[in-house]
Amino acid sequence: MEAVGFEMKILQILEEFIKECTHNLSLKSIIQFGSSTYYKNFEDIDIIFIFNDNVIKTSNILKLRDIIKKFEEVHKEIVFDFGGVGTRKRKAQYSITIVLLSLQDLNTKYTPQDLFLLKTLKLDKNLKVLYGVNPFTNSNTKLTKQHLFEMLSIELKHTLRKNLDGEIDKESVYRLFKTFLRAMLIEYGFFEKKELLDEFNKKFGEKVKLPKNSKDIMLKTIRNEDFKDILNFAENCLKYLLEK
Repeated sequence: MEAVGFEMKILQILEEFIKECTHNLSLKSIIQFGSSTYYKNFEDIDIIFIFNDNVIKTSNILKLRDIIKKFEEVHKEIVFDFGGVGTRKRKAQYSITIVLLSLQDLNTKYTPQDLFLLKTLKLDKNLKVLYGVNPFTNSNTKLTKQHLFEMLSIELKHTLRKNLDGEIDKESVYRLFKTFLRAMLIEYGFFEKKELLDEFNKKFGEKVKLPKNSKDIMLKTIRNEDFKDILNFAENCLKYLLEK
C-alpha cells in the first residue's frame, strides 16, 4: 500500500481491520472500490464484504459490529459506515464505508441501486481485491433505462429532503450531480471522477447540457445558485432516459 502521512496511517488501519475481519467472519471476498483505488489524496475508503451465505448470518453482523466498535475506540480519527448513508452520530476525519453483500445479492434482478452498483463493479478496472477473488468479472447484470430512471428519481428525492432546512447541503448536492453523471455514462464504461465531465460532453453534447459551473461543482465549490442548475440538469437527464 503506497501513501504518505495521514493516508499511510489510514491504509495501515484498513489493513489491520481487514486481517481481523477475515479471521473472525465467514467471508468470500473483500473488494476495495471508488476513488481510494486510484487517487493518493482520497477522501474516504469504500469496501465490499461478500459473505459465504445466501443470507448474512446475524452472528457475522454482530461480530463485525464488535470489530468496528473496537477499532473506533482505538482510532479516534476514523468512522465506519454501512452503505454510505451518513447517519452516524460519530464524527471523524476519515470514513470507511462498508457495503455488505450476501451470495444471493450477487444475483439481484430488480433493485435499481443494487443493479447499478453491480454493473459499476464489473466495469471498474481499478478494483482492488483485498481478500478472496473478484466475483464481478463474469457477472451478467442487466441494467435498463427504466432501472436508471428509478434509481436517479430516488437519489433526487433524497437530495431534496436533505436540502429542506437552512443552507444548501453541499455534500448531498455534489453527490447527486456525480451520481447522475456516472449513471448516464454507465453503458459507456467506468470513468474516474476527473474524466466524467469530458466524457459526458462527448456522449451527450447539446442533448443534455451540463450546469455552467460544472467544473467547480466537481471540486465541491458549490454556490446556492448551482442548486437550481443541478436540479435542471437532473430533470433533463430523466427526460432523456424516457426517450425512445
